[in-house]
Amino acid sequence: MNRREARKQAFLLLFQYYFQPEDIQRLKDDFFEENKPGNQREYIEKVVNGVVENCAEIDARLDERSKDWSIDRLSPVCLAALRLAVFEMLYIDDIPYVVSVNEAVALVKEYDDEKAVAFANGILGGVQKAVEDVK
Repeated sequence: MNRREARKQAFLLLFQYYFQPEDIQRLKDDFFEENKPGNQREYIEKVVNGVVENCAEIDARLDERSKDWSIDRLSPVCLAALRLAVFEMLYIDDIPYVVSVNEAVALVKEYDDEKAVAFANGILGGVQKAVEDVK
């Protein structure tokens, strides 16, 4: 499994987490039992666990950037992709910000509608700029 596929699998786990937050461990266990991510298992676990553990901070970052639009109104698909990208930008140093943004936007494009794509791109661009200004 390559990184792009691992990111997609992490995104799908985070999408499921939206609906079953209390079952995240079972969701991960089921995923790893059914799939063999090889050398990407560490990445998937790091991202999923990291989003779950830092969800409040990640959502606050998203909320700061979503003018006049509460993140509670986002589709679960868009929210999962945004959380994944923001986690990567904040906590994984070896992934360029632009990769995190582009990959998240691609996931939204594949699984959500065109309005969500433009929204996700704008929000993530704002988060990227804020993170770059701090680092």
